[in-house]
Amino acid sequence: MKNRKPSERGPSLGPQPPVRKRVGEVTAQERDEIRALFERKNALLELFRGLSESNTLNNTIYEKIVADLGKATTRFTDWWSAKSTQHHWENVSGWQWQIDFDDCSIYLVKP
Repeated sequence: MKNRKPSERGPSLGPQPPVRKRVGEVTAQERDEIRALFERKNALLELFRGLSESNTLNNTIYEKIVADLGKATTRFTDWWSAKSTQHHWENVSGWQWQIDFDDCSIYLVKP
């Protein structure tokens, strides 16, 4: 068999890095809004996981966390929807928007 260059071996079998395209930016105030929503949603998920693993999750706490998580998720999704319309960000089915909290850039990412 002839030795081939790596580029001639065909497609890689390993996972490919996500494709990412910059589609816009937000103000610092908008960045802070989505950061707060993001942190709230993640905190509720971590609380839920922690309580589940320690077997201290009773029905009352479960219902409260699920309700709060539902509200946080809705607010998070609504923020992205409103800002994408306001700023006219490109949207591709199966892709998602992502923010760089450091420079307020918005990216369209293929997971």
